[in-house]
Amino acid sequence: MQSFMITLVYYYLGDESVMSKKYSHPIAQLLTYGDCREVGNSFDKWPNYLELGLTEEHIPQLIQMALDEELNWADSKSLEVWAPVHAWRTLAQLRAQAAIKPLLALLSLDDDNEWVGEELPYVYGMIGGEAIQPLAEYLADESHRLEPRLTVTSCLERIGKMQPDSRANCVSVLTQQLEKFSANDSELNGFLISSLVDLKALESLDTIKKAYEQECVDYTVLGDYEDAEILMGVRKTRSTEPDYPTLADKHPWMKQVIVNKKRQSSVVQQKSKVGRNAPCPCGSGKKYKKCCLVKFVA
Repeated sequence: MQSFMITLVYYYLGDESVMSKKYSHPIAQLLTYGDCREVGNSFDKWPNYLELGLTEEHIPQLIQMALDEELNWADSKSLEVWAPVHAWRTLAQLRAQAAIKPLLALLSLDDDNEWVGEELPYVYGMIGGEAIQPLAEYLADESHRLEPRLTVTSCLERIGKMQPDSRANCVSVLTQQLEKFSANDSELNGFLISSLVDLKALESLDTIKKAYEQECVDYTVLGDYEDAEILMGVRKTRSTEPDYPTLADKHPWMKQVIVNKKRQSSVVQQKSKVGRNAPCPCGSGKKYKKCCLVKFVA
């Protein structure tokens, strides 16, 4: 009877009261801070969480909240399910080096939580160069699944972009991993090249070329070597016609999705090439390069 009453109290009070006891003020404010689809749904719109009174002394509890399984798997309609996102954003704004290794555990959620894949690169980008070595070790570890390793590639790219002093180190790590192109998954090679291209890593062109010459690259990620050269600015136009498969070739249903999406728009913007970092035209909400990366032919 007593356990039944406890269950009833828990049901009527909800998780909020339980979690509020678990996390003290000011961290508890993040439990009801808001739906991230409405509150800072892109990096440039992140709120200033430090205005809530959060400081370095709160880093341990913020790490705990970011990794909290109950919160990460809370009701998708609740506000509490967004608390881990608010927590890792706060850790980023605090440049919390103590969070570098613990937050790697979030990568195991990458397939189930697209917010991890989208936001963790910015988190590590803000924390800075101290994250490079742990990320490099994770990337090199073949026991990890492909998707988390792709996210780590994006993390290194983002650090290189946000921390100019760390760019060379990030390029070196990405290039060293690409040098293992024969052993790497072809999709991983494609994403490594994509990140190197975004970093304008001209010093890596020889390695990129070798990976393509050995046919170890998934063309659906970026294209072929001439595409990479054009994006790097070392070639203006193609000397050959593209002759490689796209995701739409591999998955015919994607062609109809793209056609339908084009028909929905009265603006003829779709004739221009979709940027790899732009929202995917299929409407998934993910970045183009992490979703239906295909070449559009007008």
